[in-house]
Amino acid sequence: MRKIALMLVAILLSGCGAGASDQPAAAPSDSPSSAKASFSTPSDAPSPSAAVPSAMSSNVPTPSPNGLEAIQNLLTEQWETLQEKHAFQLQLVYSTEKAVIMTIRPYGDIEREPTEEEVEAFKSDLFELAGKPFPLELSVWKCCKNEPPVTGKIKSVENGRVLIVNDNKKNGNSDDPEAFWVGLSADGKMIDRDGEAILSIDETLVGREAKAWTTGMVNQSYPGQTSALKIVIE
Repeated sequence: MRKIALMLVAILLSGCGAGASDQPAAAPSDSPSSAKASFSTPSDAPSPSAAVPSAMSSNVPTPSPNGLEAIQNLLTEQWETLQEKHAFQLQLVYSTEKAVIMTIRPYGDIEREPTEEEVEAFKSDLFELAGKPFPLELSVWKCCKNEPPVTGKIKSVENGRVLIVNDNKKNGNSDDPEAFWVGLSADGKMIDRDGEAILSIDETLVGREAKAWTTGMVNQSYPGQTSALKIVIE
């Protein structure tokens, strides 16, 4: 039996309800595809970019599954240091029998496209922390390149979040419209159509159209609850 610790990073503002936290949450599972948690990814949410080729050379023996899990735990414990140095946010990490699987995204400048040199320097620090090279499959999540997964009209504002309702799209098989409470991630931004920052989330936003590029994680309530990296107000 393989033991995988699945880390889902869902950065939601305070008051976002059950399952919302600024800290990664772990959910053990027998395989990545069978992991169950209270979060899901919107069907049209942006996907990570293609995985960076494995950083493990063919002549390095594969550590035991327990060894990979220990490395995964060590890296997540040291993530604050890694984030401060490299400006990457951890999106997802888990270990299989063959590798540590990790997805990261730029932190701070959310639309920055990391260079190959930046990614290689990051991987080098991962190996240094682990004390040795290990099998690693690394992907870089790119924000705001695809169509926004959340669109609609702002119907309400509450606790630093906006309720975006799309009356033209149904919520699953129900007759209810698709609706999400959307807050900003710690490094998220809200701007108008001209790119000017909107600093106040208040009632003046009600009635305006909005587009939100989220972190990819949604608390499955109704309305859904999610955290955005970028919100554009029309």
